[in-house]
Amino acid sequence: MKNILIKGSPGTGKTFLARAMAFYLCHDKLKPDNVFAKDIYTDLDDIERFIDSEYCEFIQVHPSMSYEDIVYGIEIKASGSIDISYTERRIKELCDRANGSSDLYCIIFDDVRRTNAGALLGNLLYAMEYRNQPVELIEGKTMNIPDNVILIFTEINQMFGNNLDYALRRRMDYVKELSSDKEILDAYYDSAVSLNTKSIILDIFDSVRNFIVRNMTMDPGLQLEDYIPGHGMFMVERSGTSYLILDKVKQKLIYQVFPYISDLYSSGMLTGDLEAFFEKTKNMINTGVASLNNIADIKKIMVKSGSVVTPFSLLDSKNYYISTIIPGGCKEHRGIMECVIDAIVLNGVFPYDVAFSSLLTNTNVATVESNTTPTEHASYLVEKNRANKFFYETPKAGRKVSHAYYSLKSPRTGRWSSKKDTIAYSISYTDSTMDRVYIPLNGFRSHIFTIDSVRIHPDNNTAEIYSAVYRLIDSYLKQFELNVSLIMGGDKVYIDLHNLILLESRYLKTVHKGLRNYKGEKAKMEYFGNKIIMLQTLWNSKEDFIYVDEVKFEDLLSGKTEFSVDAYEDLYKYTPSTKKTIILKGVLKMTDLKDYQKIMENIGVRQMIFQGPPGTSKTFETKKFVLKQLNPSSPALAKAFISQEDISADLEQFKLTENDYTNPSVSPKLTTGGWDLVQFHPSYGYEDFIRGIEVKPSASGVPFYESVNRILGKMAEIAKIAADNCTGDDKPKFYLIIDEINRANLATVFGELIYGLEYRNSRVSTPYEIKDVITGNPTKDIMLGKNLFIIGTMNTADKSIDSIDYAIRRRFLFIDSPANRDVIISCYQNASGKTDEESIELLLFDAVQRVFDDKRYFNDEYQKSDVKLGHTYFLRSTSKPYEEVIIEHFVFQVIPILREYVKDGILDSIEDLASLEHTEKEIKRASTVDEKLNLLAENIMLYVKEFGNKNKSGEIINNEYIGNFIEKLRVEFSY
Repeated sequence: MKNILIKGSPGTGKTFLARAMAFYLCHDKLKPDNVFAKDIYTDLDDIERFIDSEYCEFIQVHPSMSYEDIVYGIEIKASGSIDISYTERRIKELCDRANGSSDLYCIIFDDVRRTNAGALLGNLLYAMEYRNQPVELIEGKTMNIPDNVILIFTEINQMFGNNLDYALRRRMDYVKELSSDKEILDAYYDSAVSLNTKSIILDIFDSVRNFIVRNMTMDPGLQLEDYIPGHGMFMVERSGTSYLILDKVKQKLIYQVFPYISDLYSSGMLTGDLEAFFEKTKNMINTGVASLNNIADIKKIMVKSGSVVTPFSLLDSKNYYISTIIPGGCKEHRGIMECVIDAIVLNGVFPYDVAFSSLLTNTNVATVESNTTPTEHASYLVEKNRANKFFYETPKAGRKVSHAYYSLKSPRTGRWSSKKDTIAYSISYTDSTMDRVYIPLNGFRSHIFTIDSVRIHPDNNTAEIYSAVYRLIDSYLKQFELNVSLIMGGDKVYIDLHNLILLESRYLKTVHKGLRNYKGEKAKMEYFGNKIIMLQTLWNSKEDFIYVDEVKFEDLLSGKTEFSVDAYEDLYKYTPSTKKTIILKGVLKMTDLKDYQKIMENIGVRQMIFQGPPGTSKTFETKKFVLKQLNPSSPALAKAFISQEDISADLEQFKLTENDYTNPSVSPKLTTGGWDLVQFHPSYGYEDFIRGIEVKPSASGVPFYESVNRILGKMAEIAKIAADNCTGDDKPKFYLIIDEINRANLATVFGELIYGLEYRNSRVSTPYEIKDVITGNPTKDIMLGKNLFIIGTMNTADKSIDSIDYAIRRRFLFIDSPANRDVIISCYQNASGKTDEESIELLLFDAVQRVFDDKRYFNDEYQKSDVKLGHTYFLRSTSKPYEEVIIEHFVFQVIPILREYVKDGILDSIEDLASLEHTEKEIKRASTVDEKLNLLAENIMLYVKEFGNKNKSGEIINNEYIGNFIEKLRVEFSY
């Protein structure tokens, strides 16, 4: 197979599969069909290395790319003067390397339909079919594509404008059509998540698919399957608890799948009640998260009597351990095991289902084999009706005596001996499952101090108390550390907790090593039993405060203080001045849906767009978001009402300057992070945004030419240097704000970096060669690091500008910025010093919103959220009398936009509005607020539709007329 085509709709894994296929075909010498049996996710690092190697060229096709850019053509080098020469490009260079080699090479053309493929490939079409035969290049040069070069093309079915011509299609030896595939989703999550979690995700996938199938309005020639969101839009990282995975799926739904569906609706390809569907789908996730923990309650009961043990609390178990077990020399092995199980169940760190399935019944943590059924195993808890299967036998006086691992007999000594009974855990469920009773591991005699085997007992011997307890606590800390690391991000509370867990894990291992200093199993068990009570995250409840000495804590973490058992225990001796509070948090932490930074990192999409109609503070919210990331303690963020000036002032210190870009290695932003801003417009291009040739005047009068990075290239450079210089995981972050992002052709502006947006830290070759700012070596490569974030703004009401195609859209998160009534109230109260909501601006805002809510005026082929005017036109200013501000905003901003809406068919009316005009007194006299707003909305529609014409009294409706009405309305309402 020499020429391969992978086609499908966005999110179906075309690029992902193309990269994997290049590796498996060239490196492992597989056939294309055999690639689908591979677990690609286990080979991602190897695939990345191959794509970056000399054996592969990845070409992100874009509209401005030409044959001369990829095969052989004129190259302009600017290093003082302009040097123009014919140069071998990437395809010819790879084919030259491949000629005469026994290795396999690959060229990937990603998104080949972004341009005219026939013009792009030129005579390569001939060379694709007739391998090893030369084709003519400029200047008498020739090239050929040898047999050991595989060409892989990806094609987006949805892309408009450039059909893949027959001359290219007929040369394909292998074509793979990818569609949105539930089976791939099933396989992806299989064994990685619980069956319940997978079922929820698959049900949501079906729900989205069925909604589109039912409501799609297809033009002739279009295929429905091409518009079903790809399975990749439902895939998230599979590590962590089921709660965390579903939380990430929810984020993907809200910020990728829903905007995708909304775009289909806006383009007229979809009908239906989107809001109702979105709400129903979110509820599927919410209900699913709630149902994951199907354990409603866990009670402790007495086995024989069935009576409930009270109190069953963490404090009770902890107190018993401290007051009885430790003073008794830690000889009560049943009690030690019981108290540790109680702590894991009751401290609230894990939801019941996680504690139960991941720790207490997980035979990968510890295993007891059945004596009657060798293939049957149990762990720390076993169902009561299975308990008698787990025993061992010892010879005694010519007979065998059975000893149970999960005994139902009353203990001779210990906590429950006086009751002549033993304890169990009764578990009730949220569904119709009957209550179940579980017996804890309680048969301990031999004390063998080893933890090398997963089994917690040797063959034909009793369970080992030390190994059993050690393994359970060790697994608890590992599970806790893993899950906290997945959710903590930059949250200081979770970072402190994570560090404490790491210290506790070291403490546990150090205690284990310290056993060698004690002779005899009783002494060893007493030492160990005394120490485990010091594990604060085990013996405290969720949301409890744990106090440590801050200096000692930091010194232990940094290694300044050598770690030891004594050093750890000394942490909890503090003075008022050194006291540090660590909050014990649980692992069930649902992401705040307004924590956009966390969401970008959760789903691995580091680009987002604030989208909304005019006047919804998109640019302001973008800057506020960036400030929050770069300086969360900024004074501006602490204010009750934040102005544009407040945000800009606090952001200024992080703004990247020309000096930062010119001398990045000494920039202070390397440690703080930074930001910059650019505004797109229709004539904005690749050379303005990524790299281009700069012309500078010189003293001699001869122009000086230089290939230079533009804003994205410069930011990528400084972000990479900052990441390389940082030794920790929390790399300094950099933010590029792109205002009006959809006013330019994104496929052209981003060029080959469309690929770099998704595959961060991958080298991308550009047409321009620049001097690397650190090494001084020439390079054409550029790399977008994971610490560089792109934040765009987009006006959803402006249909005259370029839309974002679905393939690029999939690489962004979309955040809705709707009109916000509360902002108007807050601004009014801040400016006036009042606490009420009685203002002229709020009255006008509500009336304008009523225009969009009235079926007489609004064209329901549009989405209201795309066009409803925002709050910024109704904000009160303190710089001059508010009366002037409101009139100016309304007359010179609101009315003109609404008039444009009438021209575009978004708003209209067939009524004789002139006859419906109301005076300010009539509006004031209306008996209800709704009626007032309806009357005022009728006036507004009159002014918009009949602007320049006469009203029923013969007066011209113009700016002055509308301004006078607003002023009289304000006076009438006493605002």
